[in-house]
Amino acid sequence: MVSLGVQIASVTSKKKTTVSVLRSTLGTYEGHETIFANTVQCSVSWVKKVSSGKRELTTNTAHKVASATGVSEEWLLRNDPKMPIVETDNFTPYTLESYLRWREHRLQSTTMSAPKQGDYLVSPAQFIQDILEALAAAGDPKRQHTAMNDLWKFSKVMKARYGQPIDPERAADFTLQTLDEAHSLVRAALERYKRHRFEASRAS
Repeated sequence: MVSLGVQIASVTSKKKTTVSVLRSTLGTYEGHETIFANTVQCSVSWVKKVSSGKRELTTNTAHKVASATGVSEEWLLRNDPKMPIVETDNFTPYTLESYLRWREHRLQSTTMSAPKQGDYLVSPAQFIQDILEALAAAGDPKRQHTAMNDLWKFSKVMKARYGQPIDPERAADFTLQTLDEAHSLVRAALERYKRHRFEASRAS
């Protein structure tokens, strides 16, 4: 997966291929090469080459893109940018709203999948930091509102599965400790960023 720490300028995709049409349809943010690469779980280099026609879109990668975005796999493989872009039913016109509905459906269908024992890769504090970074990356208020709705739905799933804390005092201690740890992680990340920026400015 690629990092989302990017500044969005514009969709760098010209309509030479169906992938470039898809990216343009997704708009300035969702269609940005870095964000799109993260969505379809491919490299930025792959996105650039396939969008420009320098690399062929295979059946496997077309299926991957279609599964991630809700666009027609058949339309993708035709690779005719003049053909109207359609949803997976090969009939309904595809828009940004089509993608947002598809993403919501995928979120709801994957939220309940349980990790295997030993798959917990981050601490609660790291998880909080990741959530806050995702909210910050959402950018404009409309996207942040959508992100908050996603988190609210996830919290409902968690409460329905695990219920309320039996020991409120212990729960409060856990929350405060986790927030302290998250604060330390954020401060450390900020210091690393400032140090990197300073060193980069000295080198230039």
